[in-house]
Amino acid sequence: MLLSLTGASGSGKSTVLERLRAVRWGRPVECVEFDSIGVPSGADTAWRHGAIESWVQRALVAQDAGADLLLCGQVPIGELLAAPSADRLDGIAVCVLHCSPAVREARLRGRGDPEEALIHHVRFGEWFRGHALDPRHLPEVIRVETSVPMRWDRWDDWSMGDPRWAPRIIHTDGLTVGETADIVQAWARAALARRPSPLIGT
Repeated sequence: MLLSLTGASGSGKSTVLERLRAVRWGRPVECVEFDSIGVPSGADTAWRHGAIESWVQRALVAQDAGADLLLCGQVPIGELLAAPSADRLDGIAVCVLHCSPAVREARLRGRGDPEEALIHHVRFGEWFRGHALDPRHLPEVIRVETSVPMRWDRWDDWSMGDPRWAPRIIHTDGLTVGETADIVQAWARAALARRPSPLIGT
């Protein structure tokens, strides 16, 4: 199955991933960073669609080998579910890390992000949370026509509260890295034990 640890920039994904890589899961779980495939200059929505499909295909390879993939990256739920090969996965679970605008700005400044980029990260972070809560929240942000044959029809008639759209959302403002990692690990272990069916209606 594919476990997606996601959220906008500054939410704490990468720092948590380092902790997760040291976990003994009791079964093969590959913990990977979305951007490890390399991000080209000028990467846009079209690039992200293709990259998500590539990661889904890698999860399918792991699945065939009896393993699972934990993908850490900025992957909106709607894009993951619409990836062409996502319906071949035997399970999908999503955990969204979220933080307040003030905390996001402070974290991004702390890592040296350009000041002029902060407002864009903050806006995307707020959209990301709205999207995680409700599939009808401004879907045009990601539903862009590209060369990747995305299957938006899998969820375009879903609404807020649909059990197929049920990510775990963790607010990280008042949590240490260790506390966040512990919560994410508990979520991942529960998902692996439950083996949820794909959150796809077709």
